[in-house]
Amino acid sequence: MRIFIWDFTHDRYYPVLTSENTTVKNLLAQAVPQIVKERGPGRQFVAYLQKTGEQLYVKEDGHFFKSGKEGKPVTLHPWQTMSVAGVVENEVLVLCYFIQPGVVSEAVNVEQRFADEYEKLKELEASSDMIRVEAVEGNPPRKYRVTINCKGMMRNPVDNKLYLTANHVLEIDLPVGISAYPYEAPYIRCLTPHFHPNISPDNNLVCTGVERKWEPSLDLAWLVCHLADIITYRIYGTDDPYNKEAVQWAEAHKDKFPLDERSLFKEAVAVPVSQAQDTALVAITGQSVMISQGEPELTTSPKTEIAGTAIDERVSRPKAASRSKSVRKSKSTAKKSPAARTRKKKSS
Repeated sequence: MRIFIWDFTHDRYYPVLTSENTTVKNLLAQAVPQIVKERGPGRQFVAYLQKTGEQLYVKEDGHFFKSGKEGKPVTLHPWQTMSVAGVVENEVLVLCYFIQPGVVSEAVNVEQRFADEYEKLKELEASSDMIRVEAVEGNPPRKYRVTINCKGMMRNPVDNKLYLTANHVLEIDLPVGISAYPYEAPYIRCLTPHFHPNISPDNNLVCTGVERKWEPSLDLAWLVCHLADIITYRIYGTDDPYNKEAVQWAEAHKDKFPLDERSLFKEAVAVPVSQAQDTALVAITGQSVMISQGEPELTTSPKTEIAGTAIDERVSRPKAASRSKSVRKSKSTAKKSPAARTRKKKSS
């Protein structure tokens, strides 16, 4: 189908032939560089598209005219296809962008950055039993599916109750088109349900700017660890939250956080978790959180009772140079005992 991309800053329409199955991200990657090329080289752009509901037609004399009811522009998400986004034939999509000040397009080798990110993610996966990373698009990858095996919260859509969950799948999408990454934060969407102040219950988007805003100096390995902290309620933000109900719940249950105290990394000492805790969903009812700590009972080694105070040196005779102080002390005490002094007097 044919659509039109409107660059409103220059008031120009660009016709684009695309498919209903094309994603917004791929459309940006194909169309926007050509638009930028026509305008000449410039600074680093971050681009996105908005759906208007208007349709553009061409008259016989070559002039354009718009048709259709113009509604409030809706921002399209990178993973949406034209069909899912509701884009129709001849519809106008507005090209919106802003310029990163002080950054030129040649400042970062984007392809090399993507390749380096992939290597760091593989190293992170190898160092953890709780993280699995799958590249799903691009070479080097631009899109990942990450599974984090840690405890988080979800609301069951069937009974509308809150439950403790163990496996969390997220999709990390690196914004491209005009190579917006790493200057623009990755798009993160949950593929499994979550109940968290910084995760939207409507579209499952995750706010990455919890406690720290995204910076180009950060990388995806840091981001995955940051997401684990968000899921386990180790961190959460209450300013402009995505889920206000989750904020109220979190404020009432601070004493239960973090939900999972285990370390992400193999070399660290992890808190033991019972098998039942890994697999079961623990219900949360009313205002109380029923979370079983699952810590195994501590067992102490049986005390060894020694009859009397004598030490059988035939069992373990220390060397003369390394005899214990207790052995030397007991011998010295025996020499000075009353029985020893009596025997010595009689013999003399």
